[in-house]
Amino acid sequence: MPKKRARIFEVKWFSLVIAALVFVLFFGLAQSTRIVDQLEGSVLDVHFRIKQNKEGRSVQEGATFVERNLKLSESILLIGIDQKTLAEYGKWPFVRTRHANLINAFSRLNDQSNRESALFLDVFFIEPDTTATNDAVLVDSIESSGKVYLETVLDPMGETLEGDEYAVRQKSLYDTHGTITNVTGDWKKIIDRYSIQPPLEPYARASGGYGHANFVSDVDKIYRRQPLVLRQSMLVRKLRLDELTPGFSVNEDNFERLAWLDARGFIHDIDSPITAAELKKLAARMAAEAPMQIEDVNMDGVPDDSYYVIRHYRDYFVPSITLSLALEYFHKDFDDLEVVAGSHILIPNPMMRVGDDLVPYTIQTGMDIFDADNSLVEEGKRRVVPEIRIPIDEQGQMLINFMGPRSAETPDLGPQTFPVRSYSAYANRDPGPDPSTWKRTLAVKDKILMVGAFASGMAEDEKPTPLGMMYGIEMHANALNTILMDNFIIKAPYWLDLLVIALAALLVAALSARIPAIGGFFATLAMIGIYFFAVDLAFDRSSYLLGYAAPAFAAIVTFILVVVYRVFTEERDKKQIRETFGKYLSPKVVDQLANDPPELGGVDKELTVFFSDIRGFTTLSENMTPQELVNHLNEYLTAMTDIALDYGATLDKYMGDAIMCFWGAPIPQAAHAELACKCALRQMQALDRLNASWPEAKRINIGIGLNSGIMTVGNMGSKLRMNYTLMGDHVNLGSRLEATNKEYGTNIIISENTYALVKDKFIVRELDNIRVKGKNKPVVIYELVDCTESIDPPVQILKG
Repeated sequence: MPKKRARIFEVKWFSLVIAALVFVLFFGLAQSTRIVDQLEGSVLDVHFRIKQNKEGRSVQEGATFVERNLKLSESILLIGIDQKTLAEYGKWPFVRTRHANLINAFSRLNDQSNRESALFLDVFFIEPDTTATNDAVLVDSIESSGKVYLETVLDPMGETLEGDEYAVRQKSLYDTHGTITNVTGDWKKIIDRYSIQPPLEPYARASGGYGHANFVSDVDKIYRRQPLVLRQSMLVRKLRLDELTPGFSVNEDNFERLAWLDARGFIHDIDSPITAAELKKLAARMAAEAPMQIEDVNMDGVPDDSYYVIRHYRDYFVPSITLSLALEYFHKDFDDLEVVAGSHILIPNPMMRVGDDLVPYTIQTGMDIFDADNSLVEEGKRRVVPEIRIPIDEQGQMLINFMGPRSAETPDLGPQTFPVRSYSAYANRDPGPDPSTWKRTLAVKDKILMVGAFASGMAEDEKPTPLGMMYGIEMHANALNTILMDNFIIKAPYWLDLLVIALAALLVAALSARIPAIGGFFATLAMIGIYFFAVDLAFDRSSYLLGYAAPAFAAIVTFILVVVYRVFTEERDKKQIRETFGKYLSPKVVDQLANDPPELGGVDKELTVFFSDIRGFTTLSENMTPQELVNHLNEYLTAMTDIALDYGATLDKYMGDAIMCFWGAPIPQAAHAELACKCALRQMQALDRLNASWPEAKRINIGIGLNSGIMTVGNMGSKLRMNYTLMGDHVNLGSRLEATNKEYGTNIIISENTYALVKDKFIVRELDNIRVKGKNKPVVIYELVDCTESIDPPVQILKG
């Protein structure tokens, strides 16, 4: 019998332990690796791909919605340096006066209220033009416009020392336009950059604003987010480690910090002020991991000094170009910003221009309705936006809510997510310095014009995104649109993602432990599928991003582990059942019992018990040697046992030459009495054949007793040794009936209980009433003579 295991190791309880272990596993993966983030990034890509824009629909007779995505800002216009422009102007980069022509085309308007909000040039002006006058012309155009935004590039490698040329250029951007200073939270976790490529100083001072143009890819090299704030680390000075003393500090309120560089090139911050204990640990760690600075003053090849270098940095918080453009659009500046690392960037009270007035910023949420003549029937709903709260991670990055795939260069070449116009179409429209030739408008009022590469191979400005390859300028447009439309991807709080993982593991564990494996498999798949559609719906409707990959994989892993545990435990139980019942059940019945174990233990059930014994065994034994007797008995017992097993009996025991077996347990058998009677008749037939083959001295006569009724069946014995057997008065009656055959000269006697169950199928002869020991009521007994139907053993022993 299967040994009773501790309750905790029962499948239905241990499955919960498995669920807890799976939760701990995924919690550990999320904390210590980027595997979960990478998986979630791939799922986010799927959400983007299946997301559909709303289509226009009819609302009433003669009125239809304008087919426009309300989550796309109409204030963003891309000006692409496309194939048409390259064909017209020749090889890139263009002479810089071309850019002056473009800027002048927008700035030289008679009605300055029709001007653009900002003009962003995604073009580097790091090196001077070969012709100095070209730079002068372009700088003059930028300054005259007052709305041109330039980019600065921040690199992770290298070093910028205060006073260097590039540092002076970058400082001119800070002095002219400012930096972000209201930064709280753990600002040291915001992405840092140590090398810079700013525009030339005259450009920096003439520009209307600036921002970095950096994007940072995820582990899988897909660009899904933009750092809205980067730390530009300016090297103030270098110190020797031995110059540091306990209490040494820098002004962290001014975003200064100490750091050291290890042999792999990684920067490590040093807490300030430094304590004696920390200084000791720092010295030991740098000795193990940092390279030494070697100085050979007299250049004789022999080091004169060596020491470890500590770097003193001053960090400046540089906005992304999209954040700067958004601030201009909202009529705000850097001083209005609140940056909380790991939480948000707050732009309070954004404003918009309506006519000559600034009014609270609104976003359209309902479609404008036009009639067949394109006349406005009803203006769509709008909502006032009291603040723009941009969610950022601890590194200062915002997830970009991409609105569609890369736009085609022109509408006739394919769909455009954002409107794209050709660079040359505007650059050719510079009206010149005479105001009398200026136009009143170029239909770009309050728009943000974004100029950049829009031709394959023109520059290294194509990057992989969730929606495929995309030009850098359109990536900026998607990031800017995310801010302008207050359409941020809101990640579910960390605790909620953990809760979903736990619930997924627990639910799958509970189901897998209680239903068949195939049912658990489909239930798990159904749960994962339903959850995906729920997550995708939340993303599509509200841009709310619940974790999916981790709960889905946690559910799958839980299901596999629970099924594996069930297989191991059930195989162990089956092995124990086979070892126990294989001695006294047919192999087919043992297999059925192993696959569907009954409740084992002492239980009361209606059964039929069978006893048989050899008549005149003493005389038989006197005519044989012990070895001959054993062989003879084995031949007899084998034949009788095989027949009993063929009829689905459970062999209880041998008692010398006697056989005890029963029907109805451990597997229920509705026809237990019928099977027992047929078995008894078949055994008598088999005995006749055996006797015919034996000499007269070895022939055997037997008596069989059958009784049916409620008996106690189960494991009986000690913990070390037990048998599966029967107890009860009906068992005792069966044994007495077997012995009673001697008195009546019969071979098979059945009780009235058995007769009541089989009387329609068997021929019997009533013998007598006998009184059972301990019972007052006599029992009618019958001789079993024959069967009215075939007594062949059943093809398959079926459960009742």
